[in-house]
Amino acid sequence: MSVPETRVYVLFNIELVDVEFFTLNDATKGLLNGTYPLGGDALVDVTQFVQSVSIDRGKSRELDRFAAGNATVVFHNDNRWFDPFYTASPYYQQFEPRRKVVITTNGLVQFTGFIDDIDISYQLGNKSFARISCVDGFIQLSSAQLESFTNVEQLPGARITAILNRPEVNWPLADRNLDTGVQLLQDDTVQTGTNALSYLQTVEQSEPGSLFIAKDGKLTFKDRVNTPPVIEDVAFTDDGSVNSIAYNNIEVVYGSENLYNRVVITRVGGTAQVADDVASQALYGIQSLSQDNLLMNSDENALVLAEYLVDQYSTPELRFSTLSFTLHDKTEAEQNKILNLEINDAVRIAFTPNNIGDPISEYALITGIKHRVGIDQHYVDINFGEITNFPFILDDAVYGVLSGNVPVYSSPTATYDEVVNYEGELNETYPLAF
Repeated sequence: MSVPETRVYVLFNIELVDVEFFTLNDATKGLLNGTYPLGGDALVDVTQFVQSVSIDRGKSRELDRFAAGNATVVFHNDNRWFDPFYTASPYYQQFEPRRKVVITTNGLVQFTGFIDDIDISYQLGNKSFARISCVDGFIQLSSAQLESFTNVEQLPGARITAILNRPEVNWPLADRNLDTGVQLLQDDTVQTGTNALSYLQTVEQSEPGSLFIAKDGKLTFKDRVNTPPVIEDVAFTDDGSVNSIAYNNIEVVYGSENLYNRVVITRVGGTAQVADDVASQALYGIQSLSQDNLLMNSDENALVLAEYLVDQYSTPELRFSTLSFTLHDKTEAEQNKILNLEINDAVRIAFTPNNIGDPISEYALITGIKHRVGIDQHYVDINFGEITNFPFILDDAVYGVLSGNVPVYSSPTATYDEVVNYEGELNETYPLAF
């Protein structure tokens, strides 16, 4: 067992930095079957100067929007190679904001983003450190301002595509991973100056789905009927069972952070649609959630969303919230199983509090991943949400368990009465997805 290898790469123009590249007619570097890269921009390994790395991606609460993923890298800068004022540096005029950064561990990508800020500190004894703050692709979307144009009535995947194709956004085709979506969106006119990221997050909320930047840099949209992949060869348990990976710390939440028994949904051009759970209000008081300026195509669908959210969140939440791991005491196989996990994956967690009573075992949805990497240590924290909002799949080991809490998917045109009062041949007890 050993500390997994974390490496940091920065996109430089290799013709301007101290990197050997393909050189025509050179006896060694000019061979066509050689290993020297062509000129132009390429990811350059700067790991030899790295002191520490941290990564934070995802969200901690189910109903929150995904925040921009971020990473911080601290470099030893005693030779001033990362000092933008030092003209003799091999990275002079290359180490600057908006440069692409890729971070890998054991060769597996954990973060893709861009330098946002560079801070240089100088200390006594000729010690210096350069600290870069990096942000994922959300930084590009948040800085893009849309020009005025009109959308046609369409599904969320098509609407997101239309925004990404705008010349003022110009998001690469290769960096998209988009579900189709279910909720039909109204036609609308986008006003000049509208923030691209804010508009895309409104589309996400109108579905509702999940919009985030994956660790490989792809803008990812998961719609409300996308069943998260269950990672069967990974289980986080304290019982030593097959495929089990031990955790160092576990946090369980039972509270009202996602307790809402009155929901108000308002779409653009529509009237407020209100859903109440009177029984819950009598027990816990009125806990309100309001979402406005959404884009669904009818007030009826706005009401379906309001009633669905009340149905899902009108009781206090009991869930596994965070698991913590040390990778430096794991085998490489165990390390890689953790490193391969991504936001929106589902895994099994088993926990016997204080080794008293029966174990608590359930599947949970990954909503956030954090890394803290030092010279001889690597810590990972994973945040979780409940698997409650995904379609019922007959005979599926996770999404088809009749005693579970996975909703059965119904047509998006179904009325709320058809949704919550559905009685199928199997006498399912689940609420239906809308």
